[in-house]
This record gives sequence, C-alpha cells and structure tokens, in this order.
Amino acid sequence: MAPSLAESQHAQIHAMILGKRPPAEIADAATCSTRGVYRIKRNLRRFGTTKAPSNGVGRPRSITSEMLDALCKHLLDEPDLYHHEMVDFVWNHFRVQVTASSIRRALDSRGWSKKKIGCVAKARNADLRDLYSHNTSHIRSWQYVFVDESGCDKRIRQRGQDGLPLV
Repeated sequence: MAPSLAESQHAQIHAMILGKRPPAEIADAATCSTRGVYRIKRNLRRFGTTKAPSNGVGRPRSITSEMLDALCKHLLDEPDLYHHEMVDFVWNHFRVQVTASSIRRALDSRGWSKKKIGCVAKARNADLRDLYSHNTSHIRSWQYVFVDESGCDKRIRQRGQDGLPLV
C-alpha cells in the first residue's frame, strides 16, 4: 500500500486541479501517481474535499444526543434511578427500545457514572446548599482546620530513616 500523502501535497494537488492542469503534470509536481490525482478529483466532486470521509466504526448508537440530553436533565432531578428505570424513561418519552448497557455506555461517553450523578445532583440542589450554609454559619473562619493529606502517605520517607543514606 502506498504511503498517505502529506497535507501540503493535498493542498498542491487541489490548487493544480482548480487551475485545470492535466493529471500527469499534477502527478509529477506532487510526486504521486496519476491514479492518486484521479482519486482526489473524484473526492472533490463527491465530498468537496481532497480526502474521502472516514468510515464509521461499529454499529450506530441507539441513543441519540437528544435522548441523552433529556436523560441527563432527568437524572439531575432524580439521581437515584436504576438503569432499568432509565430505560423506561427513554421508552416513555421517545418510544425507543434501548438496553441498560447502552444507557451505561452513553452516560460513560459524557463522563457520568451512578456515583457522579448523585454528587452533581446534590451540588445543584439549592436547598442542600442553603442547609449547609445554615449549619456552618456559627463557625468562625479562624476555627476551620485544613489538613494536607499528602503528608499522611507512609510510603514517602525522609532520607536518613530506616538506614537510608543521606545524599
């Protein structure tokens, strides 16, 4: 199989095709075959670009982006849904039969998990934020203690302990 052409070669061939040059002259100037020039001409006619679109991998998704948007909005209101309940939601609103695993894969594509859904829903709940502010309003700023947990790692040791030489 011949190596792929560089972007600069594609640009050169495209400009020469638009300039109505013969294929043999284009192939000599761009150091490619005349078959390559004909292929690029065909791609320009069909797709409007010098490269053909890539082939899709795998089968098409059963959950569209509109379905996933609606499901994500619904999960913000009800974060404790099971996957089969999410399947029922999609069926009730879109009349599309999907599987629980396709729901999980679609949520994974957005970076959502069951654990993250609960955290996001709690963070967006105004009542919980107000309750937290109310519960912590009596604490003064000088009373807070912040702990840096990086110093708690026992695998990290200072040199000189346990017979390690000082350098």
